[in-house]
Amino acid sequence: MSWHASFHLHLREIAMTVAISFWVAQIIGNSMGTIVALCLLCHPWACLPASIFLLLQLAVIALPVGDAPYIVERCIHFAVQSAMAYFSCKVTVEDAAAFKPGQAYVVGMEPHSALPVAMPMVFSDHCDQLPEGLRGIKLLAHTAALYMPATRHFWWWLGVRPIDKANIHKLLEAKNSVVLVPGGNTECRVMKHGQETLYLRKRLGFVRLAMNHGAPLVPAFAFGQTDTYSWVRPGPPYVPQRVVDFFRRVLGFVPLIMWGVWFSAVPYKVPMHVVIGRPLQTPQMDNPCEKDVQHHLDLYITAMEKLCDKYKHETGHTDMQFQIV
Repeated sequence: MSWHASFHLHLREIAMTVAISFWVAQIIGNSMGTIVALCLLCHPWACLPASIFLLLQLAVIALPVGDAPYIVERCIHFAVQSAMAYFSCKVTVEDAAAFKPGQAYVVGMEPHSALPVAMPMVFSDHCDQLPEGLRGIKLLAHTAALYMPATRHFWWWLGVRPIDKANIHKLLEAKNSVVLVPGGNTECRVMKHGQETLYLRKRLGFVRLAMNHGAPLVPAFAFGQTDTYSWVRPGPPYVPQRVVDFFRRVLGFVPLIMWGVWFSAVPYKVPMHVVIGRPLQTPQMDNPCEKDVQHHLDLYITAMEKLCDKYKHETGHTDMQFQIV
């Protein structure tokens, strides 16, 4: 390889790393910065800079969110494509023809992992591996993610919307498909090293919302996502539970100490394979009873189990152990 080609290759690798860092690491940096600033507020010598940092965050949050400028749109496209290349990400759709344009779907993607990096990468308009029927899908995330400086605007332009009931009703009524992680932040409280733990058995809410609009449920699983970050969950005996609960209430999610390459916020470069299952039809019911909702949740869980068992060999995760709680 000539020095010219080698130079361009290294330059592209650097650009890719920068794109990944901005795309994924900003939410970690914002979260850690907020935690540190809140901790320093009680120290006289650090109170002023911590207050200034938090006020600057509030000022950036106040900036209006509109359509992404063209140059920003191109940067987001490059960031998503860089992420797909960085993780050598593949997307398998079991039955692409089953997804019909104009039909709203509720995609439940698992696992949450330390950070569900696959969701904004695969389910954005900048991914060319989605079936036509899922184009324009909206990603649902905790409201806290949309109240962080920079993250707020970038994720909004990616198609991320708040995961609240009124907003989901509005999206489904407009025939917009949505994707969410059913286990949510609670899954972070039960996940274990060396095992995929899916918090699903009590998650009736997303099923009920799907049934309100007759939207099919779609199981999806991101193989390899769990390996993108190392993590430690603070708690007793080293950290009092009341401290953990305080930050969970303030931030809106379970605080994790997580790191990637060289203990940085850049995720590990591991292969990722996202499998999207077949749609599971649901009846349109304004007020479904608990028994009907539980029935369709059980169907979704069964489909998720079959999806994992079927594709764990093909995706190179033969020894994967998973538990649904």
